[in-house]
Amino acid sequence: MRRILLLFFVIGAASGCIDQVSLPIRTEEPRLVVEGQITNEAPPYTLKLTYTGKYSGLNGQNPNDQYVQGAEVSLADDTGHRTSCRSIGSGLYQTTDSTFRGQIGRSYNLTVTLSDGRRYVTKAEQMPGVPVIDSISPMLVKTGNLATPYAFAYTVNTHDPANAKNYYRWSAYGYTTRLSIGVPCSLGNPNLCNYRCWTQVSSDAVNVYSDEAINGNALQGQVVLQLPVYAIGPQLVEVQQYGITQANYQFWELYKQQNARTGSIFDPLPAPVTGNVINTADPTDIARGYFAVVSITRKRVRAQNYSAPFYGALTSFIASQILPPGDCRDTYGPVPITEPDGW
Repeated sequence: MRRILLLFFVIGAASGCIDQVSLPIRTEEPRLVVEGQITNEAPPYTLKLTYTGKYSGLNGQNPNDQYVQGAEVSLADDTGHRTSCRSIGSGLYQTTDSTFRGQIGRSYNLTVTLSDGRRYVTKAEQMPGVPVIDSISPMLVKTGNLATPYAFAYTVNTHDPANAKNYYRWSAYGYTTRLSIGVPCSLGNPNLCNYRCWTQVSSDAVNVYSDEAINGNALQGQVVLQLPVYAIGPQLVEVQQYGITQANYQFWELYKQQNARTGSIFDPLPAPVTGNVINTADPTDIARGYFAVVSITRKRVRAQNYSAPFYGALTSFIASQILPPGDCRDTYGPVPITEPDGW
């Protein structure tokens, strides 16, 4: 009994030493968010306008309330050519002039006037050039993921121009082969059809690069996408290589730093990553996001090179997988497809 009383005394004394800590809840008024770009590819150009949501989890915000409605949006170049943008719903605005096309060397700026009269503009940025993609190299790699232990890593190879400071960004998507048991090709036909399909994988990583270290030389081995291997068969990949401005590059570098930030709950809150869209009446009111002026080049590749020291282990892994029954196109989500046209 004496031990039990002593235990309750110790617990009570310890709990009396604990002070309640009230952590600050981050709240701020909704801010404008701008996402979009103009490129050297054919119009129309689309941008998205939204408002930041509340950071308090107590008062949720309807996503529909975050779409910017009733804004007047226009794009202009340094020759005085201008195009308006019409709303196409869900905060999306699209250029209306089919002759307004981005050109390398021209400068462009965006103007957004909200329904309450606030007017935001970007400083004009000159569209930089971008070298072509020389080649895309696939390499079979181990991922360390038990569910998909093998993948193709795709790297881009290009030649950096020597006569200018260049900044790059890459995005990519691809289709990887999937298999199922299939379905009869026709009534009474023992052959099976629709046993092969493809599912799409995209890269959402922020992949930017400055030519400071390689100016005027070859840029090789820049990984832009990994596609898991589910079955022996072709993979289809498209890489987009962007020429971006120095300001855009700095924006994405800061974005990456903020996303990689780690620390305790007592660390200062990270500063929001502001962009280049500024309130003309209040220079401290800077929209989130960035309206980019970029050039773009694309390249596609169809890869089926499975030569690697661990090819035997790959085929053993694939052989161990149980194929699902039925039509392959109905088996894997969200939208499995047959081989896309043009590949």
